[in-house]
Amino acid sequence: MLHGKNVLVIGARAGGYGEAIAKAAVSAGANVFGTTLNPADAQEQAFFRDINVALVEVPLRYDFDCRNRVLESLKAIENRLREKGVDRLDAVVHAVAGGFPRQPSVMKAVAEILKGKSTFSDMATPVRRNVFYVNAGSFDDTITGLAGICDENTQFVALTYRGDLPYFISQTKKYLERLALRRAKSGTRTLIAALPEAWTQSSQFFTGIEIAVIHNYLSSLQHRKPADHVAELFDQMEQSLRELGGFGDLASRLQSFMDDEWKNVGADSDPAMVSRVVDSLFGELRKNGTFSWLRQAVEVISDFVRKASGIVVVREFLDKRAYAPGDVKQVYYRDLLGTTAVENAKPREQAPPRVVRIRKWLEFDKDDVRSTLSMYGENFLFLDRVVMEAGDVYTGFIGFGRFTVPSPEQNPILRDHFEG
Repeated sequence: MLHGKNVLVIGARAGGYGEAIAKAAVSAGANVFGTTLNPADAQEQAFFRDINVALVEVPLRYDFDCRNRVLESLKAIENRLREKGVDRLDAVVHAVAGGFPRQPSVMKAVAEILKGKSTFSDMATPVRRNVFYVNAGSFDDTITGLAGICDENTQFVALTYRGDLPYFISQTKKYLERLALRRAKSGTRTLIAALPEAWTQSSQFFTGIEIAVIHNYLSSLQHRKPADHVAELFDQMEQSLRELGGFGDLASRLQSFMDDEWKNVGADSDPAMVSRVVDSLFGELRKNGTFSWLRQAVEVISDFVRKASGIVVVREFLDKRAYAPGDVKQVYYRDLLGTTAVENAKPREQAPPRVVRIRKWLEFDKDDVRSTLSMYGENFLFLDRVVMEAGDVYTGFIGFGRFTVPSPEQNPILRDHFEG
């Protein structure tokens, strides 16, 4: 399918979607290259060697405060690829799916957000800005930085989140989708793939990811028949689940939980509520000794989901190009069986427009103010000047004034208040 094609995968890590896409591309006959934060690390080298991906020996770290360095790294990657005999990239897969800095202070803030004790907006501005950059802006810089080894036919694919959990980086992915559409309008073949929920190094921070995986398996995969090209993977998953002796009883309990307590959970749910519901269930499962079965089942299902998703990306998008530039394609669990067409994601709900105030300032001089307040007496309150905003949107006026206040001796009402 991709014999002789050159594919660069950015952000491939063990147990993630990037790895699955890279392995599927290798199986399809492509020449696949990968990047990492530290290409000199022996473990990183072994990882890429094991999946038959050529590691580019240039470190690539996305950092908003060092964007010039990012662009320099991308240019160095281009040069290194040319040294390896690559004149043109056919596809670039940006698999930086849910990144944020892993410093202790940031991780603590993330934990508070996931428990509903704070929000993404409460994060320090530099951290929030960098999260936006890693998850969205870095895709735009990648297209710019690799322009010298790409052309109008190069495919640029990035991953978004369109699941049913209230994950705090969702707004960064909305921005990613807008950036990709903007690039597409300028002639770049961009595609945003919304892959289904699975356990990864990024999604492990989703509160309730285990429940989402089990729910999708029970509703869309269990007892279904897959297409031939994923049949072996599907059968391996089913066999592994059967070998978990208590999975059948656990699945029944989880189905009851999902019917009663999980049915109203969605992307807009209150994270604090989701956290309470999940903590209550996990406490029950730990108490009766079945929590380990849940985790093992989630790992088995997620392994299939990641690998099957990689096949979808390679077969449907990189090979068949079954999309229009700028599309956001939503891959559901049912699509992993290979028997349905992947559809465009539903349009995101538009935020309500902000009210734009047409400011019309009115100024009143001393005589205007004096005549207006004369009913209260000569010395009631004397304003030097008043500037008010006319209320075009709201009834009445919203005003601001600069004034002096007469002393209690001058004003009998004030004297009553201050001298009793």
